[in-house]
Amino acid sequence: MTTDSNLDRELRVGAQYLSQCLTPESGAIPRIGNVDIYGEAIPLNGIAGGDLITYVNFQDRYDLDRRIARAREQGREEIARNLQDLKNKGGILVADVAGHEFADSLRALLLHQIFHTSILYELDQHGELSNRLFEQINTRFFKSRTLHKLAGGLDASNFVTLIYGEIDVSGRFRFISAGHPQPLIFSRAYDRFVEISPDRLVSYPPIGIQLGRDDVDVNLFPSALGYKEQYTTNELNLMGQGDVLLLFTDGLTDPFSPYSQSQLERAVSRAKDGTAEEICKAIVADRKASFQPSDDLSLVVLKYR
Repeated sequence: MTTDSNLDRELRVGAQYLSQCLTPESGAIPRIGNVDIYGEAIPLNGIAGGDLITYVNFQDRYDLDRRIARAREQGREEIARNLQDLKNKGGILVADVAGHEFADSLRALLLHQIFHTSILYELDQHGELSNRLFEQINTRFFKSRTLHKLAGGLDASNFVTLIYGEIDVSGRFRFISAGHPQPLIFSRAYDRFVEISPDRLVSYPPIGIQLGRDDVDVNLFPSALGYKEQYTTNELNLMGQGDVLLLFTDGLTDPFSPYSQSQLERAVSRAKDGTAEEICKAIVADRKASFQPSDDLSLVVLKYR
């Protein structure tokens, strides 16, 4: 008969395995000319939590040349052009599943699999990752009884904040945001975070909260919260050498966090001459030294060289 201690041990091993599955290998980070990228995800419980960082290394993960040739053979020139553009881009997804327990890491793993499976369809149909991909993910999290059960029951909140963006060699970052903390840009020339116009930071409800207004099944899902509009894409630019873009979850900082944006700004300033990895580790160390974490913490640093 399995003892409680054996069960605890098995659950811990399972959680460690999940953590390994959710931790990107170093080779997964896109190698984009002029852009240095590094990220870390740190579970609150030290093993596995609800945060997710995953990358889309288009050049190494997909045979773009073969896909381009096939699209041209089929007379799909627009798809061929879109695939060609991906040679100079890399994708970064940062997500925060509600909660930071074992079941939440399972939902993060399911999000990871749904996302990467959907990419295959997107590349075949569009030659790029369209916003339709995230409409489908939102629909799945909204409707899925399995995911709601993992969150604690059919009436439990099953939502995810998410930001996905693509950076290219020019330092242009195009992204969508679903209820996620907004990215920050640190200017090396001015030694501070720069103000970003609100029209470049359009965000939508977290994934799984509202069904899309245009969903074909919308009449079957009455909602007291109403329905969301279609996702639109924002664009930011890293203009100067040494500029830094931060993507993070609210375990780092948010409007209610004891770790303020001013403290974060000072941490970036002190580390600004380092690599993306050095800046990331310096920020994480400063955050941990300042206040006891109360949530999973994830951070991706993109530095324009």
